[in-house]
Amino acid sequence: MKNNTTSRLHLGCGQVYLDGYTNIDYPQDKHTVQEKSVADQHSDITKLQYKSGSIDEVRLHHVFEHFVRAQACALIASWHSWLKPEGTLHIEVPDFDRTAKNILSRFSSEHDKAVGLRHIFGSNEEFWAVHYEGWSTKRLSRLLKMYGFDVVETKTNSWKGTFNLEIIAKKKTKLSKATCEDVCRTYLNEFLVDASELPLLDVWLDTYRYQVNASWAK
Repeated sequence: MKNNTTSRLHLGCGQVYLDGYTNIDYPQDKHTVQEKSVADQHSDITKLQYKSGSIDEVRLHHVFEHFVRAQACALIASWHSWLKPEGTLHIEVPDFDRTAKNILSRFSSEHDKAVGLRHIFGSNEEFWAVHYEGWSTKRLSRLLKMYGFDVVETKTNSWKGTFNLEIIAKKKTKLSKATCEDVCRTYLNEFLVDASELPLLDVWLDTYRYQVNASWAK
């Protein structure tokens, strides 16, 4: 581990150390199977706060899928508030659509299907090792655009039978805290079956506000 403090953040770094970034993760005692910690800083990444417009890049690999929808929206809003104009948000997540197709294929082995299901729902060895959302390039790109980002690059990859996607986006439009909540309301409303579920939207927005209040820029 190096003494590496920069305005480029690698959140939920696990055992992957990226030079030129501040690598941040849970303390080692929060992990079950991880052999060592390479983090420059041990923190709960949902409780981080930085000054408005002070961060050049926020980067996450196989972390974003661990947040429930409302919390995910709140974290995007908060990262947006940290980033400088033209700052970068770089997210890699499991590719739900390609994984689901592989699971449903009659040509896939039972092992391949089991690995796919684990990739969708998480490895389940710890309280945080659960996946709460199924992202595709189109769905994640759309959400980032709603929060004032310009998607500049998308990638797909596969690793040992798993399918993944990466999106690199730039902060283009500065949004207020109130506008970010409006975006969240619009987005989460799409997940309601009908108007009878509006009380559910209120619960989701409470989750959103709790997270935003914990992580919005200082």
